[in-house]
Amino acid sequence: MNNKGFTLIEAIVALAIFIAISATLAQIIVVSIQNQIKITTTQNMFNQAIFALDKIEKELRMAKKDVDGGCVGLENNFLISGNSTIFLYYDQTLGLRCKKFVLEDGKIREYISENKTATFAEGVDVTGDVVNVEDLRFNKMGDGRDDNLQPKITMIMKIKNKKIENSSSIMLQTTISQRRLDL
Repeated sequence: MNNKGFTLIEAIVALAIFIAISATLAQIIVVSIQNQIKITTTQNMFNQAIFALDKIEKELRMAKKDVDGGCVGLENNFLISGNSTIFLYYDQTLGLRCKKFVLEDGKIREYISENKTATFAEGVDVTGDVVNVEDLRFNKMGDGRDDNLQPKITMIMKIKNKKIENSSSIMLQTTISQRRLDL
């Protein structure tokens, strides 16, 4: 007998195997794309959090002792209250300004005064829409008048990704020493 084709059963079996392999490959591709989106979103969250930490760190390093007492109190470098810090900062274009970083509605906001007093205008967001800052704490060491220690601030930030459901929180911490000698 001359066999020139496939039987119906052979064609159905081959088609079933092809469909099973295609479905498996499609599922692998879908999972890979979902993981790539999750990784990209998480990287974006870290970029925003690191930007905020770097900005706050840079400006806390440049804090000045408040010799007049209008911003943070006489002879202090920093005023820490709950999830905010206030300090005297020298801006090259504006001069001495009182500056505040605070956690509000899941975002870190920056406030700058018009002068050397703690009277602030409208704030600006430092973190973006991907990051949900759950907690922000500042701890200071060596800010006393007679302790002979250089002021240091430890900043602890607890963040969570807003774009990924059921994502776990991540803690970031850094310690900053004041650049100007506290004499």
